[in-house]
Amino acid sequence: DHSPAVTLTSGSGIAGYGVYSEFGWFISASLPLDLRPTINTAELFAALQALSAITATTVAICTDSSYISGGATGLARRWKARGWRNSAGTVVPKITLWEGLILELDKQGRVF
Repeated sequence: DHSPAVTLTSGSGIAGYGVYSEFGWFISASLPLDLRPTINTAELFAALQALSAITATTVAICTDSSYISGGATGLARRWKARGWRNSAGTVVPKITLWEGLILELDKQGRVF
């Protein structure tokens, strides 16, 4: 079966995040203390946790965050090529998390 492993992710500005998988498992937790609690950080951390936990090659991450979907589908690779700067020349926050997300996506040719 080549159907994607469907996973829903969400983050909140009060340092929480959630991941729900069609396989019946879920994560509802707080961000690690060393991460600044923003909605974007929580959303990014949730997507990274989901990809880290799923072993399927084809994964469908459902997110309402254009920041995460844009980053995962190409922007993060462009930021990396520019030395982790966006098109305005500003340093992209949470580089370590973006590097982790790219690494997870590169495993077995995954697509976000």
